[in-house]
Amino acid sequence: IRLTPKAIAAQLALRKVPSPFGHPSYGKGGRQSNAGITAAVFGSTGFLGRYLMGELGMRGCKVFAPYRGCEMEGRHLKTNFDLGNLGQMPYSARDEDSIRDSIRNSDIVINCIGKYYETKHLVPTRRADGKLSNINYDFDEVHTKIPATIARIAKEQGVKAFIHMSALSASPDSASKWSRSKYAGELAVKEQFPEAMIVRPAHFFGAEDLFLNWFAEMAQLLHFIPLVNSGENLTQPVYAPDVAKALIALMYNWEDFQGSTILLGGPQEYSYRELIEFVLDMGAFQNRTLVSVPTPIIEMLCKFSDKTMNPYFTTDNLKQMLEDNVITDDMNNLLKNSQQTNYYGFQDLGIEPTDMTQVCYDFLSRFRVGGHFRRIQGYH
Repeated sequence: IRLTPKAIAAQLALRKVPSPFGHPSYGKGGRQSNAGITAAVFGSTGFLGRYLMGELGMRGCKVFAPYRGCEMEGRHLKTNFDLGNLGQMPYSARDEDSIRDSIRNSDIVINCIGKYYETKHLVPTRRADGKLSNINYDFDEVHTKIPATIARIAKEQGVKAFIHMSALSASPDSASKWSRSKYAGELAVKEQFPEAMIVRPAHFFGAEDLFLNWFAEMAQLLHFIPLVNSGENLTQPVYAPDVAKALIALMYNWEDFQGSTILLGGPQEYSYRELIEFVLDMGAFQNRTLVSVPTPIIEMLCKFSDKTMNPYFTTDNLKQMLEDNVITDDMNNLLKNSQQTNYYGFQDLGIEPTDMTQVCYDFLSRFRVGGHFRRIQGYH
């Protein structure tokens, strides 16, 4: 019997909850307890990954967190866990044995791997297929092939549950290669692990995001803020810690949500113009003018940015901004008939999504001259 949203919300409180995988658990709940859960998290060092790792750690879960690159990049995650509950091991997404070692003995695998641009080298190198290319990991490999490989190995290893992070914009008809690859990734994961739970969040926002902070950084550099399509396209930003809690709710109730799709959007829709005006207000930016720039001009500038190693704004980002990224009426109809459609949202997980206006001052106030102290009379 599926739990009610209220009962699921009670699970998210830091108290003792029976292991959803039937393992022994002990303690009163919290960091120094044993939750009886072993999870493997891919993409743990990313923006969402750090919040998810915090939620897992504070509940006494044992986590395997494979990483690429320098081991120091994931060092900050260790403080989330009690001693011995976090295992960090190097792996390669192109080495199946290393993936297999990362997953072994896990109850659940959570895939948060993703990239907003295709990583590249300065000069072309010869790929495995013999062709020369300066792209190291493209969207298709990161969002489709690698998740499918992880899902297949998880199934072979007897993992009970699998959660795959996709995107609300995932669609085979999108002009964005990023969004199309996200949709292809969903199909590839489902083919290998039919019971996988697919999570589709809207744009993340939070203290270290590349969304609201990106607009604020642009406002620091420019007095004229360029708008794509006059800033008319809509987005529905979702608070990253809320998404992490949703993943925890799915983990505890994996049997009830097997094979489902979870649509996660914030409580409000905003146009990009409204979003930038909000950021300018939070950062107390003065004398900034919003200017609508023709799309062909922005596209031409993006072609130069595409060539850089760490692009500030890409052609694919432009294509995404030209499409609305919200929970549509059709999606809402799916959510209203969740028992038949197997589509769910925050309301089914007992989570009240956080309004952007409630938390953004905490991290956007750093862009104010003098910070928040300038607002307090007589402070200095």
